[in-house]
Order: sequence, then structure tokens, then C-alpha cells
Amino acid sequence: MSDSPPSCADETQILSLKRCIALLEEQNTELRMPTASEKTIKNHALEGRVIRRLVCLTERVDDIVAEFDRRVALGASNISEADALESSNPTFEPVELYSKLNCGADAARADDTTSLKFIVAVWLMQMVPTPNPSIQCRDKYGHGVREAIRSYHPDYRVTSYSWPSFLYKDGQYDATNPTKGFLKDELLVKAVKHIFTSPSSAEEDPETLQPDASTETPSQVHLPKRRRTTGERRTRCDVAGLLQMKSVQPRALAYAAVQLHFALSSASAWRIIDDDFDHNEFYHNIVDYLELPSSPDAAKDVENLLLWWNCQVFGRRNVSHY
Repeated sequence: MSDSPPSCADETQILSLKRCIALLEEQNTELRMPTASEKTIKNHALEGRVIRRLVCLTERVDDIVAEFDRRVALGASNISEADALESSNPTFEPVELYSKLNCGADAARADDTTSLKFIVAVWLMQMVPTPNPSIQCRDKYGHGVREAIRSYHPDYRVTSYSWPSFLYKDGQYDATNPTKGFLKDELLVKAVKHIFTSPSSAEEDPETLQPDASTETPSQVHLPKRRRTTGERRTRCDVAGLLQMKSVQPRALAYAAVQLHFALSSASAWRIIDDDFDHNEFYHNIVDYLELPSSPDAAKDVENLLLWWNCQVFGRRNVSHY
């Protein structure tokens, strides 16, 4: 005896149940997925890592926002306009947001401080002649000039208004031309690349970033760029890529200089003011030199300096942004 075929009413009911099941499954999936706001909050700690590297060295995010609001209010034409410039959502409490951004900012600075502390000692030991006594990665105290500085010797008084020799190419300062070689030392280049591109890129020769077509074989000249590399294929985006940094920024140089100064000092823990040296003042002195040139000639020198830095760090990678 064969089963009777389902009636039209039964088929309609089955289809209706299937649609209900599909709708419930879709709603269940949406409930399991984090909301856009939850995703944003989770990413704020990562986004905060840009603050120390490209915005400011010590200021808290809430202070930066408050200062911005103050300046915006000063630019308002009347009280009602100033009130309108405040947050459009008065119930929004950004305390947690600021906290996550601040945590991300401080974490990035701490990571860079830790990594440079060890690698700078390695770079120094690779120099010729080798430093004597040898420099230990884990012990920064009691080495040569560092010891004299820490002992407040009058011949070695260094403040945030001094340009240390590591800022000059080959450590050479020309009293007749104070800007000659300024911010062009190899150690500083290594530090910038270590922080913003990758630790391995700090070991590369800048000349390798600018290949000469005359030295390429005929089979290489017409190959796509991605097939010309002889190194390993990159699988991760570097810090510059994550920050969408297409060129070297003045504050990135100032940040790297501060980190390098700390790595070269004998201070065992990060402090904004280390005895007579104020890292925040040192940072802003470099920023002012690069962002507020004193004359048109100085502005041209800074422009050429930043172009030099772009070639050192990025080569031809982002040449359209230089």
C-alpha cells in the first residue's frame, strides 16, 4: 500500500516551517556575533598603540581631547555654537574608551623600550672598534661615559636641550655647520626601522631598498616587483603598515630618538625625567625643529632631511607619498 502524496496545505505548512527555521538560525547567528560597538571597543587598545609613536610621548588621551575641545570652543562665534560643538550624544561616557587607548599607547612604548634595550647593545657590540668594556644587554650601569653622566661630572652634564652625538652622522658634530649630519646617524636609522618596519629591516643596507636596474639580469627586468625579492615572503603587516604610515613623520623620528636615548642611558626603568634629562622636553625640541623651522632655508633643509629618511626607511615602496 503506497503513501498518499502530501496535500497542498501540507506543503505550504512545511515551507512555512522551513522559513521559520531559517529565520531563527539567522537570528541566532546574529546574536552570537559581537556587535559593531563591541568590536570597536576591543580594537581601541590596538588603535591606542599609534598615540605614543606618532602623536605625543606622554599626554593622556582624555587630556588631548579636552584640549581639543577647549580650542574648538575658543573658535566658536557664540555660546550656543560652543554648546553645539560638544558631543552629540550626551549619554556617551568615554571613560572606558580613553582607558583602553591609554593602555594601548603605554603598552606600545613599553614594548619598544624593552626590545631596543637589548638590540641596541647588540648593535654597539658590532661596531668597530668593539666597545671596551663590553656592553651587556641586561646590565646598563657603569659603562664609560654613562657612568660619568650618572655621577654628575661637570664635563658630562647632558640635558634635554643638548643634541647627543648619536643624532649626528658618525657621531660627528660640526661647530661651523650645526645642522650637518643632524638626525642622520646609522644607529638612529636602525632604531626607526626596528620600531616601524621590522627588526630584520634594521639590518638591511638602505641601498638594497633602491635597486639599480642596470645590475638586474634580463630575466629580472620584466618580472613583477613581487617576484624580484630574494628574501622570505612577508606574511605579516609591519607597524608602519598597521599605522597606514606611508612616509617618515617628524614625531616618529622624535619618538625613536627618545627611545634610543633611553636605550643608551644607564637608566634601568622608564622615567619621563631621568635626573637632569627630561625625555618629554627632548621629544618636543626635536618635534619643534622639524615642524616649526625658523626660516625658509631651514624649512627646505627639513624637507630634504625627511626625503632622505623616506629613502632610508621605505626606499621606493611609497615614493608617491614623499
